[in-house]
Amino acid sequence: MVNDLLIKHFPDIVDIKFTANMEEELDEVANENRDWVGVVQDFYTPFEKSLQDASLLMEKVKLAEEITEEICPDCGKPLVIKTGRYGKFLACSGYPGCKYTKPYQVKIGVNCPQCGSELVERLSKKKRVFYGCSNYPDCQFATNFRPLPQPCPNCSGLLTLYRGKLAKCTKCNYKGKLQQD
Repeated sequence: MVNDLLIKHFPDIVDIKFTANMEEELDEVANENRDWVGVVQDFYTPFEKSLQDASLLMEKVKLAEEITEEICPDCGKPLVIKTGRYGKFLACSGYPGCKYTKPYQVKIGVNCPQCGSELVERLSKKKRVFYGCSNYPDCQFATNFRPLPQPCPNCSGLLTLYRGKLAKCTKCNYKGKLQQD
């Protein structure tokens, strides 16, 4: 959606030829064959006009809310998936009357080996995907490897995807080829 709006309102800037041309001009500045002020001015003057036109003409886009099967514990209305500045979250469809929200969790269909709650996909502070218990902070289970739905053939523990085509158990350290169902 963002890409389509950029192409519509800034066609010259998102063009590959623009990038190549700007790179050549910046090389000339680096080699001291051209004044950087002139290069910036040549870019900014038409860009400022495009920016002003876009701020007047560009339509505000509201992302569609997806209704979930979960029910708001405060008012009983369905929860919807909304997108905010930090990503997706669940909110009551009765907003602004009800302001209930909770984090959006991507459920992966595998239960936690420690407490039996569902495992969910999470992001670390460094934006790396890991898998943890939905019952956090009461349950601290987490793994960097994607959990698999089938149990370990040795101990019935949790199997995780390991190095692409292998399965590894978190309980007994079993390693074997991934069983295709």
